[in-house]
Order: sequence, then structure tokens, then C-alpha cells
Amino acid sequence: MYRIGNHGRCLVTALLTCWLSGAGPEAMAAVPHADPAPLIIAVTNPLDMTRNNEVLSLPLVQVWQRRPAWKSRALAVREAGHADRLPTQRYASDGGAAPDRLLVRLDIAPHATIRLKIQPASSPYTPKANLLYARHVPERADDFAWENGLVAFRIYGKALEADGGLVSSGIDVWSKRPPHHVIDEWYRRDALGQRLGDPTLSYHIDHGDGLDSYNVGHSPGDGGTAIWLNGAPVYAHNATHVRITALGPVRLRFEVDYAPWQAGKAVVREHKVVTLDAGSRFNRQTVKYRITGAHQLTVAAGVAVHAGAKLAHAGAGRIAVWDTPQRKSAGRIATGLVLPQGESARFAVGGDAAWMLFQVTDADTISFASGAGWSKGDMPDFRTWLRCLRDYRMRWSHPLQVRWPAANDGRNI
Repeated sequence: MYRIGNHGRCLVTALLTCWLSGAGPEAMAAVPHADPAPLIIAVTNPLDMTRNNEVLSLPLVQVWQRRPAWKSRALAVREAGHADRLPTQRYASDGGAAPDRLLVRLDIAPHATIRLKIQPASSPYTPKANLLYARHVPERADDFAWENGLVAFRIYGKALEADGGLVSSGIDVWSKRPPHHVIDEWYRRDALGQRLGDPTLSYHIDHGDGLDSYNVGHSPGDGGTAIWLNGAPVYAHNATHVRITALGPVRLRFEVDYAPWQAGKAVVREHKVVTLDAGSRFNRQTVKYRITGAHQLTVAAGVAVHAGAKLAHAGAGRIAVWDTPQRKSAGRIATGLVLPQGESARFAVGGDAAWMLFQVTDADTISFASGAGWSKGDMPDFRTWLRCLRDYRMRWSHPLQVRWPAANDGRNI
């Protein structure tokens, strides 16, 4: 005896309906084929730690090999046995128009293996509120600012430099209380204060949602880069161009270009790719250098160390700063740098900052992560920040493991 599954019953019912109604073979041929079975994959956490808000990056080519009919379809991902969709995003890792990854945000227990079910959906995943946000701020001298529910940052644009303001390629930290977006409100309130001559509306004052009390000055701030020459940093000027290529809901991605600058006899061009995930404190940065006039240079990724700050580091693999804000009432600002295991750099201190130093030639890239926290947000002390940096490095160095069913096989694992 043959048994007909649910998909088979649906197809038989549709065919019988067409036949009984007197429809011709053309109508019967138009009956749609049922979708293939959901694609089930196994995902394993190899670490002895819970990984909350982890982003799993799945190659879409692996999906297409197994379900080629899904190329033009929206996809839903659920943990097997659960009804709710997990946050997902089709993502172009090169910043282009063609996505090559499916990003999935999930939680997974220590040494656990979970099964994820991928299947077509009527529409892409849309959260009630996107945790990620970024924009150019032309009304504030070409700033560029970005944030998620935990952290906020900005870099400075050419208009600020042209107006005789701060010249810095450093990264500014805005101390915020999660999970609210603050960029638009802080700029709006600050601009209103300037129009009214009311300094109490400045974003340098905490109105309950946080403040800007971090002093970038002529420093890398939290994750800025420079050329290291004769034991000191040589910085680029302000950013000349920023292009947003992805805006969530799982990952934000943008690219930054700086005008060529002189470092000794060399002329340097820098192109930076920055990503920030929802639920993460860390900007991952990949920086590419073009060099003329020198065969090799030392480049540096740094974090400012202001007077009275605490500094700790594990070689150049992790650098942690428990920093002093401009306003003492603003508590402490946590900043830091992380390298994945297996990457090498040298540690250095100079120019009121701590640095990771890399040797590069023309067209080489460096990769690192920079992050932040706030003692009046949810980073209560330096010990917690040190643990946060350590755990992030472990997670970055040991990605989730994925087991796929055989290609071109309708069965699941």
C-alpha cells in the first residue's frame, strides 16, 4: 500500500478539482508544484559558554545547491520545534547588489546542537523595530553616526575639517542606555539648544538616555587607525566618503574612504569596511591600504588612553581601557580592541593611546574589532569589561559549526 503525504494530498485534491469542474489539460498543467521539504541544518556551539545574539552566516550557495527553486524566494528560519521566526537578513559580504550570505541571529547554549529549519516565506523577516541604524549627518558638519541597542559611535566628515574644526580620523563613543536609538534625538536636541542659546540641551549633558562625554581629540578614539612612523602615529584627515551597504536587521555594513596622506616618504590611501551586528558591542573592521613611495609600512589600530584611565592588555590580542570621561559625573567609558586567535600584531603605547601594530605592503589588509561600554549603562566595572572582551575573542575565534544535508538530496540530516 502506498501512503500519500500532506503535499501529495494537496496536489491530488487540486487535480481532482480541475477534472471535476471540466477544466482542460491546460488548467491542470497550471496546478503549482508543492514546495520541496524544508531544509534542516544542524548548528553546534563548540564553546563552553552561552552565545546570545550570535550571528550565524550561511553561504546562500549551500542553500541553492539543495533547493534551487528558492533562489527568488524570501526565506524563513526557525529553530526546529519552535513557531517564531529567527531574525534573518540576506547580505552581500562584498557590499555589492547580489547577496551571498544568509545571516541568522540566534541564542545557543554551551556545547549545544540545535536544528534550524529553512523554508520559503511570503515576505522577508521584518522586526517590530530594527536595532541597527546609521546615517550621514550633513546638518552637523558631515558627521557619520551609527548605533544598535547597546552602543553608538560617530566619525567626522570633511565639512568639519573645512570649517576649521577638529581634524581626526578617530572614532567617537556615545554613551547610551540600551535599547533606545539616540542619534536623531541627540542631534535634534543639540541643534535646538544652539538655536535657542540653551546649553542644557547639548548632547554633552545626560538627559536620561546618555551623553557624549568621550574626548577623541587627536587620538584614535575607540578603534581609529594610523600609520606608525618613528614611534608615533601619523593620522589620516577626516573621512571623505562613507557608503552604507547594509542596514540590518541583523548586520549593519558601511565603507569609509580617506583622502591620500603623507607618512614620511610614502603616500597612503585607506579604505575601511565596518560591520556592527544587532546585539553586539563590537565594530569589526577590515582596512585595506594602498601605498606608494615605500615597500612596507607599519600600520596601527588604536584606542585612546586618557589621564587617569586603567589599561590592561594580553599582548596585542586584547587591549582594554577603563577610561575617564570629560564629565566626572558620567562614570567610566569602556573601550577596547580585539584580534581573533591566530592573527598577530605587536603591542605599543604612544600618542596617549595603546596600539596594535601590523606590517603591511601595498594592497594588504588588517582586521580587528573595536568596542565600547558604559558604567552607567550595563557595563558596571572593569572586570566585567575584561571578561566581555575575552568572551568576544573566543566567540570570534570559534565560529558556530554547521552540518548540511548532502547536496542535491531532498532528505535532511
